[in-house]
Amino acid sequence: MRKRSFLKTAATIVALSLSTAPAMAEVDFSGQTVTVIVPFGEGGGTSRIFGFFGPFLQKYLPGNPLVQMQNVPGGGSIKGANQFHNTQTADGTYLLATSTSTVVNQASRNPLVEYDLSAYQPVALIGSETHWFTSASVSSTPYDFTPLVDRPLMLYALNSPSSADLFHVWVFDKLGIKGAKPIPGLSSSAGYQAFLRGEIQVSSHGTANYLRQVAPELESGAFTDLMSFGLVREDGSVDRMPYSPDTPTFPEQYKLIQGKTLEGADLEAYLAINAIWNQASKALFLPTDTPEDIVTAWRLAFKKIATDPEFIAAAAETLGPAELIIGDAAGPIIKSAATLSDATIEQLNAALKANKLTFRIK
Repeated sequence: MRKRSFLKTAATIVALSLSTAPAMAEVDFSGQTVTVIVPFGEGGGTSRIFGFFGPFLQKYLPGNPLVQMQNVPGGGSIKGANQFHNTQTADGTYLLATSTSTVVNQASRNPLVEYDLSAYQPVALIGSETHWFTSASVSSTPYDFTPLVDRPLMLYALNSPSSADLFHVWVFDKLGIKGAKPIPGLSSSAGYQAFLRGEIQVSSHGTANYLRQVAPELESGAFTDLMSFGLVREDGSVDRMPYSPDTPTFPEQYKLIQGKTLEGADLEAYLAINAIWNQASKALFLPTDTPEDIVTAWRLAFKKIATDPEFIAAAAETLGPAELIIGDAAGPIIKSAATLSDATIEQLNAALKANKLTFRIK
């Protein structure tokens, strides 16, 4: 299923056309070194994913340049992203790789942020998905939140309310789970270990870890699947994940629990959060003033990569069934993700306040 899903995504990407292809002959990176700024430490998810693309980029970029990662950790990705912003070199050899936290820093109006993701040239977005699950001892029926809604206390991990984890607070607040209480200071891995020990009742994983760690436990009956956040299409519709077609989405569970359709400010907040959390989970940018022919060369390289049989075979394990969004289609997603409306900020702050968390989006 995972390989078929990636093949389908690749076919969709190739269906896109590039009207500026004739200009490609002018772009040549022969003998040059391409540097991708990764604003995190070595060994993290962003380094791993874009490092995986490196050899394929060397193969398909004009002139076959050397592609290297430069890790610049600090400030939850702010240091490296600011460095990119202040030293932009618009010749196609200097790029920024981002993760969800990079977007959240800008969207939450962190005063230390100097970068502006919506001003750069997006090359590709590598989407993911968020899944929630519980133990069979808490709820033995798949997709049934009733035992959780009825619990006087339902604990879940919260790394930091100023990180992307703040979206978990909004999710449980909107579902109306009154007993849901975050445990701050637990990273994703520490939270998962706490869940395995029975110290918290609900855990969550992104696509890769969900398929690798959670799916076998679902099959054995030890875990119970609850929902995914949902796959947002270009027309705004929300689908279930192709690799997990029986798992309901957040809007479906919202309607079931609250008895009404997700709409208005709630829907607006959901779409903005989805853009940050899922669609722009990992992204690659060229500087703002990069010439069009160079931008086209990079986007075409990614399109060729997506249909490379060697890449497809390896990506099924390395990336999972990731959805690649290449070129112009990425622009509106980044804008939505990086610039939250006042209504969405109000929604997020209300959820933080309701959970007695002191962090607020200004």
